[in-house]
Amino acid sequence: MSELEMPIVITAIANTEAESFVAGTLYAQGWNVVFRAIDWLSLHNYLETNAELSQNALLIFGTDLPGANKGLMDSLKPVVRQMIGFSLPNGGNGDFGVLIPLPSEGTDLVSLVRGLVRAPLVRTIALTQRKARTSRVIAVGSAGSYTGCTFIALNLAMELSLLEKSTLLIEANFRAPSLSPLLSIRKIADDSQWKKIAPNLSLTEITQNTSENLVEFMSKATDEFDFIVLDIGSVSGLSNRLTDRRWTSTVTTWCCDQADELMITSRADYLGHHRLIQVIDLLQQTSIRAQLSFTQNMKSPGKRGDAEMARFLTATTALKPIRVRSMKQENRSVQAAEDEHATMVETNERSHLRKAIAELAREITA
Repeated sequence: MSELEMPIVITAIANTEAESFVAGTLYAQGWNVVFRAIDWLSLHNYLETNAELSQNALLIFGTDLPGANKGLMDSLKPVVRQMIGFSLPNGGNGDFGVLIPLPSEGTDLVSLVRGLVRAPLVRTIALTQRKARTSRVIAVGSAGSYTGCTFIALNLAMELSLLEKSTLLIEANFRAPSLSPLLSIRKIADDSQWKKIAPNLSLTEITQNTSENLVEFMSKATDEFDFIVLDIGSVSGLSNRLTDRRWTSTVTTWCCDQADELMITSRADYLGHHRLIQVIDLLQQTSIRAQLSFTQNMKSPGKRGDAEMARFLTATTALKPIRVRSMKQENRSVQAAEDEHATMVETNERSHLRKAIAELAREITA
């Protein structure tokens, strides 16, 4: 199984309801469920006669598999790519050791399996459990390029801080980091975990080094701040990135599992809408825990803008987002803020775009 390839799955769970839940949930995500064993003998025979395929397969088994025990299942480790065991009620003789309880929700199952595929040596489900917290985490992603994702993330964070909410803005767009040039800050990541750039507003960056301890890093951040806004850049190819083991996909996976909201930004023009449809198609096939919202940026004036908004609403409402917003195109205001390496409230607080972002911040804090 390559780093970007969707896993081949073999299930070995006797309980019909539990097996259907696992196989059906993963199949709906686009994973290829090639065999569904009902006992140890059928599993062993299949793996033996399909050795080449099995070497690239993810084996998901339950403690209720007739004829199986810990010793027999351990003997399959060299035969398959990876194994995940779930403890089930009435699960045989109980000599499988400590396994993972089978989640009851599809999103929890997908999140757990994705996490174990990405980090197979981790023997805890802490990576996929949501920590109880009072802070709110908002990940801002882009459906395509030049959607204003970073600009919106920056100004949203500033508006939240003006509402007297301690806010942390995180640069997490590894492929095209943009906050540093926008703010004219040479080095975001330094010896401190984050740096204060305005009253109630701090800035930090996720790097390859900090991504290795992302769970601990984000745990500290959520304890420290009321709001955390992450600029994660493009979310195209989302399904593959959620099982990608490279460090550049770590934050995207964490946000889909742990963030309160994944805000997708898009351009209002034809190409921007086309990119949005591609992302929506992926989201319809991908279970994530974060609630979805959509922000259309650069809407045209007049009747053309009305048509763009109608097209945008038609595309997004099927996913039942928690909010859908549209922001008018204001090239001069945006350019002025970029020229001064500042936020809109500092350069043109009366602009319609600034007011729209301020209203979004008030809605989020309500």
